[in-house]
Amino acid sequence: NTFIIMGTLKAKIRKQYVGFKGRDMYVAHTLPATKIDVEEMIRLAAEDSGMTESMVAASFYALSKQFEQMLMNGHTLQCGVFGTFRTSFSCRAAETKEEMSAQNIHRRRIIYTPSQRVKRCLYSSAYEFE
Repeated sequence: NTFIIMGTLKAKIRKQYVGFKGRDMYVAHTLPATKIDVEEMIRLAAEDSGMTESMVAASFYALSKQFEQMLMNGHTLQCGVFGTFRTSFSCRAAETKEEMSAQNIHRRRIIYTPSQRVKRCLYSSAYEFE
C-alpha cells in the first residue's frame, strides 16, 4: 500500500528505562501541536464550506447538543469520518442481585474508535524528530 502523506507529526527522542530490555534506551514520544479551539475550527470550516461562520456555529452547537443527549442515553454514535463514540464503565461485583446498584459502577468512560479513514491519515503522516 502506498500512502499520500497527510501531515507531519512532531516527536521528541528521550532516553528512558525499557523494562523488558532491562536497560536505558532511546524512545520517541509525540509532541502535541498547538490546541485548536472551537472558534478556530468553525472559522476554518466556514472558509472550506463557503457557509457563514454563524451557520457553521449554529450547526456545530446543535450537533454537539444532540451528541451529548444521545450519548448520555446509551446510544452508540457513528459519526462518519470521525469514527464511533460509546459509553462504558467498570462495575464492582456483588454477592447478590439485590446488592447491585449504581454505587457499584465506577470508572465511567467514553470510548472513541477512529474511522478507517482517520487511521489511514495517521499511518500516512510523516514524523519529524526533535
